[in-house]
Amino acid sequence: MSKRLEDFKKEFQHSIAESMKFCNAARAREFQVEAMQRLEELKTRASALKADIVAAKDENSANLLLSVENMLRAVISELKMWVAFKDDDPSAAWTDLVGAQSAASTAMQVHKIAANLDAYIDRLHALEHLLFPPQLFFSSAIIIKRSTCSICGHEYGDCDHVKGKAYMGQMCKRIINESVLSEISVVPNPANKHCRTISVNDGKVTRDFMTWRLIDEQVTKNSDVDNFKKVLISNTNE
Repeated sequence: MSKRLEDFKKEFQHSIAESMKFCNAARAREFQVEAMQRLEELKTRASALKADIVAAKDENSANLLLSVENMLRAVISELKMWVAFKDDDPSAAWTDLVGAQSAASTAMQVHKIAANLDAYIDRLHALEHLLFPPQLFFSSAIIIKRSTCSICGHEYGDCDHVKGKAYMGQMCKRIINESVLSEISVVPNPANKHCRTISVNDGKVTRDFMTWRLIDEQVTKNSDVDNFKKVLISNTNE
């Protein structure tokens, strides 16, 4: 490992430890925002360093930095969650929490530098159940007609790349180019936690499922449609 990478790794570990001090409800909003900004700057530098390492064809170090990017993304997302709660936006807070969970899981999957994240991931799952009401999830089943590999651009399955595996600092994804929606189901444990109920109607009034506030029914219908479209789009990258 080069001295430049070793120095960055030490800075990263220190910055994460300092930022975690603000990952709770009691810390002031302004300090949480400042911590987010510092980590965003560090993530930008991690990406720049990764580009240099990729150019030198050091795959292990490139994947290490991909893991670092995702660990930074996880803590940034958690900080955003706390800020969103203070801004009275629990729906945004949910999106940020799910982003933190996803980024932390990816970091562990990519490189052994994140091998000790089990406790952090367990903490995020505990926050999911402590901070939010039980969610009603749904899942979409699709028939894939055409898909490509995010690494090489060839038809997925015709190359040697495997989705969910890191190659030279990039996570392989199966990009679905053409598909048909076959069904939508209500499920307790979805693959995508963004796939959730936005509103409920008891025949008299419509309420925001997260806050339980009364909302305009037409706005709700548009929001549900927009959310479903976003979920389908996000599901095109497996």
